[in-house]
Order: sequence, then C-alpha cells, then structure tokens
Amino acid sequence: MENIINQSIATPIRKLILHFVLIRGTTYPKQITENLKISKGLPSQFLRLCTALNIVKRSRSGHKVLYSITVKGMSILKRLSPEIFDRSFSGLFGSLPKKKYGTKYYPVNRIGLEIKESVDYVGGKQYSFYDSEGDLISNVYRSNEGAWWCTSCQSRACRHINYLKNYYEELKK
Repeated sequence: MENIINQSIATPIRKLILHFVLIRGTTYPKQITENLKISKGLPSQFLRLCTALNIVKRSRSGHKVLYSITVKGMSILKRLSPEIFDRSFSGLFGSLPKKKYGTKYYPVNRIGLEIKESVDYVGGKQYSFYDSEGDLISNVYRSNEGAWWCTSCQSRACRHINYLKNYYEELKK
C-alpha cells in the first residue's frame, strides 16, 4: 500500500498540490488550479486518487467539493514525503515552469516544436518535446511492451502521445 502511495505522490506538481491543501486546511480544486496555474483536471483527478487511498477527505459545501488532509494521511505523508510539511517548499511555487503544464497557458510565439528521441537503459524510448527556444515542454516514455506514459499530463493517453503515434505512423508510410 505504501508503494502505491509513494508512486502516486512522486512528482513535484502532486507534492505541491498536497502542500497547498495542507497550508489552506480545506480547499477546492479550482482554488488550486488558479494558484498553481496548472490544468483544471489535474488537482481534482489527483485528489480523487488521494481520497481513495484515504490520504484526503472529500466533502461537499453546496455545489463545491472540498478537500482536506486526514489524520491518517498526515502520518503517511510525514513518513513518505516530509518535504511537503516544510514551509520553504512553498518557494517551489515560483520556480516551477508553470506555463509548461497546460498548452492553453503556453505562449503562442514559442510553439515551434522539436522532438528528440533517446533509448533508456532498459531498452524503452524517451521522446522529449522542446519549444523554439530549446526549453523542455514534456517527456513521453514508451516501454518495450508498447505502454506509453506522458510526464507532464500524467496519463497514458494524451495529446502528446497521440501526436507521436500519428507522427510515426506517417513516417512508416
């Protein structure tokens, strides 16, 4: 069980979401989206997962869904990810490349894409998307078995993966 929780909160954005919920006490996903400038679906999807793992408690106030960290969740997080409780972790809000996590916030003048392909140490492939200035936008991993994973979208099926599949199908023709 701890392994599942540890893998679920492994990314910096997910740790920031939990840190934000911890600081605010009780919050709703729209508030997280506005303050962290991330896509709308990421906080609600992640917090639903945390609710299933009994880290976060879900309650309703009218039509809004409120989330707060449970006592059991606090003890698990203190053991697995103590940096969430550090006040200096809030400084990470400013240093993260916020505009790179949702294309609707990404500056249009930097959209020229470059894709670099590399092979990792287990034989899978990593595809890196770069903008026109050479900054990393996203990484997509493909295992030997054909399983895909996008790091910025945290999903197995997204626009980055669909773009790569279509791109390489056209190259094969």
